[in-house]
Amino acid sequence: MGLLVQLTILITARNAANTIQRTILSCMEEPANILLVDDHCTDDTIAKAKHIAGGKLRVIHSPEPGGLPIARQTGLDAVETPYAAWLDADDAWISGRADRIIEALHQGYDIVTDTIDLYDGRSGKFLRHLRVPGFILETAGQFRLFERNYLPGDTQVGFRIKTFRSAGGYDPHIFGPESYDLLLRAIANGATFFHLQESGYRMYAYPKSVSRDLQRIRLATASALRKHSYENVRGLCQNVRYPPRIISWMLVSMAIFRKEYDVALDFLEQASPVDSGPLAIIEPDGPVPLPEGWRCAFTEGTLNLLLGGHDQAAVVALEKAETILPTSEGANNLGVACRRLGKADRARDHFIKALDRFPDYLDAKMNLNEKESCRITTHPLRRQASRNEYPTP
Repeated sequence: MGLLVQLTILITARNAANTIQRTILSCMEEPANILLVDDHCTDDTIAKAKHIAGGKLRVIHSPEPGGLPIARQTGLDAVETPYAAWLDADDAWISGRADRIIEALHQGYDIVTDTIDLYDGRSGKFLRHLRVPGFILETAGQFRLFERNYLPGDTQVGFRIKTFRSAGGYDPHIFGPESYDLLLRAIANGATFFHLQESGYRMYAYPKSVSRDLQRIRLATASALRKHSYENVRGLCQNVRYPPRIISWMLVSMAIFRKEYDVALDFLEQASPVDSGPLAIIEPDGPVPLPEGWRCAFTEGTLNLLLGGHDQAAVVALEKAETILPTSEGANNLGVACRRLGKADRARDHFIKALDRFPDYLDAKMNLNEKESCRITTHPLRRQASRNEYPTP
């Protein structure tokens, strides 16, 4: 292939001997280079990869002290093709993906997404298709990522090397959502997206995956979002003519992730003014297709919980949310408020309601089973299929 190769499949690996053969085999027939970054393996991962790939595989070594963002940057620095895409060392590539990514990037786009097929890592059982939500598919939909990471996989995108390098590459201090952080900076620089509908990537989910460490993910997400001022994000969205209230809701979400709760309350007044219809749904196909009255009351009550010292005000707002639309997250947070006020029986009733409505709801399970737990659900539960611990309600 030589100089005709346009895309590099990038893999980082640390002690992935149990899965690396499946990973390498999945992409051997693709018209792409394969570059493996050895992130300080102490098992036979590299030997197994070389045995399968032979001369098609190039291996480089991540410098000390190691860690995924440093390994990713090492790979990004070493790529010699104009395009690339990551493949995790416990996942698999679906045949034909390289050609589809290359074709889209040839059209001038900077970043390409596709559908991810999610499998259970332990059993190998297919779970579901993870598709990019419709509101992201819209023109300039990538700006919604400042609101929340709605992509089924942020690392798994195909991309133009120049785009990622000019955005500054991977931040060595952000571990977990390091790709989300880089995507946000690329978007702020004007990166354009193309969304393929075909399945191109097979993801295997494991209980101890990095993405399941929600506390670490949220801390790193806050760091990534603090790199972007609210006014800059507002300006980007205004330039593509997003409605003002949708922009304000985006900023509410962004401020909550950043743990700037007073700021979030200010944006909430702009997002849901007093004269807005309580049953109106401003985005029926959006990320939160729920009545504005519920959305405002739930967010106000949740912010009062997060601020601390406003538990009675939180009860009032969350009870209002429940009268408009009974939801799992509303019942859970109302239970937290009651527990803080010393109303243990009422708190228990609300946690049970939350689980009746959504049996797999982790926050409610922990609140019910651990008497001291006060797990607040900061954002409305996703109504789109995702790989996190909340299946689609």
